[in-house]
Amino acid sequence: MTAHVRHLNDLTASARVAEFIRSATVDDETRRRCISVIVDTLAVTLAGSAEPGVKALEATLEPASGHCVPSLWSPHAYRRDDAALLIGMASHILDYDDVSMLAVCHPTAPVLTAALCAVPWADLSGTDLVDAVAIGTEVMIRTGQAMGFRHYDIGFHATATLGTMGAAAAAARLMGLDQAQTINALAIAASLASGLRKNFGSMVKSLHVGLAASNGVKAAQWAKAGITGAADPLESEGFLRAFSGGSVDHWPDDLALSRPFVLAEPGFEQKRYPCCYMLHRMIEGTLTLVRDTGVSLDDVASAEVSMPKGGTKPLIHPFPKTGLNALFSGPYAVAASLRDGRINLKSFTDKAVARPDVQARLADISLVERDGEPAQGSDLGNAPVTVQLVLRDGTVRSQTILVSPGSFDDPLTASQLLAKWSDCLERANPAINAGQAAALFEQAMDLAALPSIDGWLHGLAGTLRSVPVN
Repeated sequence: MTAHVRHLNDLTASARVAEFIRSATVDDETRRRCISVIVDTLAVTLAGSAEPGVKALEATLEPASGHCVPSLWSPHAYRRDDAALLIGMASHILDYDDVSMLAVCHPTAPVLTAALCAVPWADLSGTDLVDAVAIGTEVMIRTGQAMGFRHYDIGFHATATLGTMGAAAAAARLMGLDQAQTINALAIAASLASGLRKNFGSMVKSLHVGLAASNGVKAAQWAKAGITGAADPLESEGFLRAFSGGSVDHWPDDLALSRPFVLAEPGFEQKRYPCCYMLHRMIEGTLTLVRDTGVSLDDVASAEVSMPKGGTKPLIHPFPKTGLNALFSGPYAVAASLRDGRINLKSFTDKAVARPDVQARLADISLVERDGEPAQGSDLGNAPVTVQLVLRDGTVRSQTILVSPGSFDDPLTASQLLAKWSDCLERANPAINAGQAAALFEQAMDLAALPSIDGWLHGLAGTLRSVPVN
């Protein structure tokens, strides 16, 4: 055991986390994976900027000057906390951002947003940004592991609550907070954390990410300014106990940070489909049946999806009326897959969801949880899902998906990541062509080489705004 490890083991959990935020070194493999999730999340953020909820939020914000953050899609700039609120909401409103089933959360969106808003872009190198995101997501996910699945099970939106802690960690790293200030930032963030699963399928779910990023930035700013909090926010009677419903009171002794980074092992699940991750295996199974058998919605009399115990918990809209509802609808995911033979951003518009032939079939599609103990965390993400179709002629077709799309075992390829990037930029501005999107993608993937992210981000924003919208 090295002296550094012995030193960390002598500290309280809060002090260990703070020391990690301040001094952690990020290895090359973690950085490589982090660039991929940053580019992926930036793409879905730009796509989300076109959504009505984001536009409505932006209309309430006052443009600012001086120490402010430029919008990536409009000519305005905003105070750091307002910019984080706006960019954060855009990053999650399509539910297309990455997932970590270790803590049942979306890790990159709140942390990347906070990192982009914590310090001026001109002062931020590509490597600094990458390291802050890697460190912030590590704190976010390991804190979720420390609390366990009960946090999510009792109704919290883990992306919002844990995201506030991860956002504060990334902001503290970039602002250069000392040990005591970093603990204070965590203490402040712990009291600002909030968000309920009840708001899934509404604009508030994505607003949670904006709030997490904004509150994380404010927590670090206030701590740097001298606001103090508890010296042990992660210890007895603290954040872990409160947000686990009293089931966890201390950081587990065997839960270490960055040995290895979660980003490196097992990595994040980058979404292939723009909807709740618990829909992805049923979509993959349905689309496989469409491809292999040629079956369509008209051919199907009924469908049943067999899921692990607890797998339907976020799927609260069996009869969706809007695109946001449909992001959390199993019947819609299956019906749309059968009808269209594909699932993409166009699948989750209000117009697509309202199609009479789709709405008429939702009641014919059921989700069934298997008997047994509720699956939790990675077990929930890795559990098999079976789609069974009963055709009108009595034939039964079924497909079981054992590996989650976008996971370590079935990752997005480089070409799929580029295709997703291009699709998202087209959503942000339909006049963007494939060549422009590909050039912007290459620049983004070279992020670590940038001495400052200022020119890159201004160039990206300028290209999006300079291409006329049809």
